[in-house]
Amino acid sequence: MNYFKLGKQVKLFITVIFLFGLTSSAFNGFLGIYVKEIGYNETVVGSLLSLRRFAVAGSAVAMALFASRFGRRNAIAFGLTIIGISAVLMVSTKNLLFMQAMCILSGIGQSTLMTFEAPFLYAKTSESSRMHAFSASFAAKNAAFMVGSLVTGMLADLFGTHFATNYIGVRYALYVVSAMSLIALIPLFMIKGEKSHNETKVHFREIKKIYSPKLVKMLLFTGIIGFGAGMIVPFFGVYLKYALELNDSGVGVILAIAQFGTVIGGLTVPYLAKRFGRINTVTLVQMGSIPFLVLIGLPQNVILVTIAFFFRSTLMNMANPILQNFYMELVDDAYRPLISSLRSTMNNLARALGILLGGFMMANVSYNSPYIITIICYFIGTILFRRMFKADRKEAEIILQEG
Repeated sequence: MNYFKLGKQVKLFITVIFLFGLTSSAFNGFLGIYVKEIGYNETVVGSLLSLRRFAVAGSAVAMALFASRFGRRNAIAFGLTIIGISAVLMVSTKNLLFMQAMCILSGIGQSTLMTFEAPFLYAKTSESSRMHAFSASFAAKNAAFMVGSLVTGMLADLFGTHFATNYIGVRYALYVVSAMSLIALIPLFMIKGEKSHNETKVHFREIKKIYSPKLVKMLLFTGIIGFGAGMIVPFFGVYLKYALELNDSGVGVILAIAQFGTVIGGLTVPYLAKRFGRINTVTLVQMGSIPFLVLIGLPQNVILVTIAFFFRSTLMNMANPILQNFYMELVDDAYRPLISSLRSTMNNLARALGILLGGFMMANVSYNSPYIITIICYFIGTILFRRMFKADRKEAEIILQEG
């Protein structure tokens, strides 16, 4: 089985993910720069970025329940629409209160994509093609991050040459990529076979039905890794522009290079998982990313930082398709959006807390200081994951079957 043999419905959905990723990448890398350019410090940047994460965490379960009544496709369409609208409005003002409101709205929209990506792919694929579908979706998302970062940086510099203030250039660049979330509605509604309403309605009280010790362990691991990522990932653009004194195009190029590595890494995941087993692969790639985090925190050198960003992003993110698959195996189809929403809630809550601390440390200690806590979190999280699942016989049986 290869990526080209994935079904039409899966390919259309991956196109949706790609277009959404263009908007998401631009705001991940350049919203912080926009906020800095209009006069706020890193603490405010952190508060805005964390607010969006809190909104995702707070709305993910509600979106799962919403979709059980109105259908997954309708829920995703709702999410894409409000992401596009809120993104435009967010960078159309300098008013902090209004920007905070738009961050909340954007977070609610993002929760739909985060909640339904894994359940959709799991439902539309066979066991033999599933890991390829997860990897293809992951690669498409990161290809979008690569293109979005590069294009947004170039557009920001291009528009900036025509305006007296730099923030106007960033604003217009973000306008362009915001439209991608609305364009994603076209391939979404080309997907056939999705009911307008789901036959199985899931209620909030049914969360207890999906409880298991394994789920608790997975959520704990997700929280630790998410907190560490929140300390640094949303500030990559700010770090590159203000610590290394790069222009917007330079920021975009380095972020794009890092995402290119993630695309290549994501496509190799099924083969690594088959060769080494899923648990071993997660352990290897996450531990392997730690030395490159150390390099990023060393005295700044553009070439060294670019190399470190490339390998850190590639290795750390390669675990995501495997982890998505792990979560989806815990329950049957009716409850997969619910369990996906719980994962999204834990991940985004932890990241939001990490963003708050990371922004504070960058503003009051140094740009490098959050990397120390991230390294500790990645190390502890990976060790816990290894200890929790090393004796899982079911995993060993799956590896033998796939081999």
